[in-house]
Amino acid sequence: MIISKLLQQARLKKSLLKINFLVPVMLSTIIVLTTSPTINYKIGNLFFGDVSTLYNVNLAQIFFIQASYPVLGKPTRYAHYQLSRTYFIKGDLKEALAEVNKELEHYPDTIKGHYVKGLTLGYMNHEVEAIKSFSTYLEKDPTSWPGRNDKAWLQFRTGDIDGAHQTILPVTKEGSSGFYSPWVQNTYGTILLNQKRYKEAREAFLRADKVANMMTAESWGRAYPGNDPRIYNVGLSAMKQSIKNNLLLVSKKISEERKSLK
Repeated sequence: MIISKLLQQARLKKSLLKINFLVPVMLSTIIVLTTSPTINYKIGNLFFGDVSTLYNVNLAQIFFIQASYPVLGKPTRYAHYQLSRTYFIKGDLKEALAEVNKELEHYPDTIKGHYVKGLTLGYMNHEVEAIKSFSTYLEKDPTSWPGRNDKAWLQFRTGDIDGAHQTILPVTKEGSSGFYSPWVQNTYGTILLNQKRYKEAREAFLRADKVANMMTAESWGRAYPGNDPRIYNVGLSAMKQSIKNNLLLVSKKISEERKSLK
């Protein structure tokens, strides 16, 4: 009798475990299959950084796919854009490029699409096309420090140091959008360093170092929306180390320059 009851309880627990597992899966499926593209897009954003504790790029991608390829109607604005960003974060660059192109096809005035396209092309080592995309983006938003910083990064990479300097200069000055950006000041310092303008480079690196040391992981993460909050500390530490390495290098160059003048 006791053994029979124990077996019944075990079967009941097993059934409940199956129900507990299946219910959220079934609910997710129903939501995906029955809601509008707009609702799927909003749910995707919940998993893609809007609520940091829910962050899950794979779940976000599922909902963005449904928002981008609805059974009926047109995809909601930014659906392909956000889907592109999930692919980018996962390292699927060809898919990321295809999706951002679809966003721009459906919504040509999605300005941010040109930025993501430029970034994706840059990581695919298609520098000329990437620079062109960033240029299009900057025509619409000329004061954007991320746009100028990343275009300058690509120009620097192709050996166009003077072009990189010209691109980034407007956002390096006091009062500009990038003056207090450690990313901008670190890039600017690197460009100046390669132009052998060592004292100016050191000033830029010191500004970058000062701001970076005041940043929290959360403030670092705001510059990288859509990334996993668990990597924010790693990213901030890596940036600080990059700046410190550059400061050591430029200090060495200044010291060598002084010795050569004696």
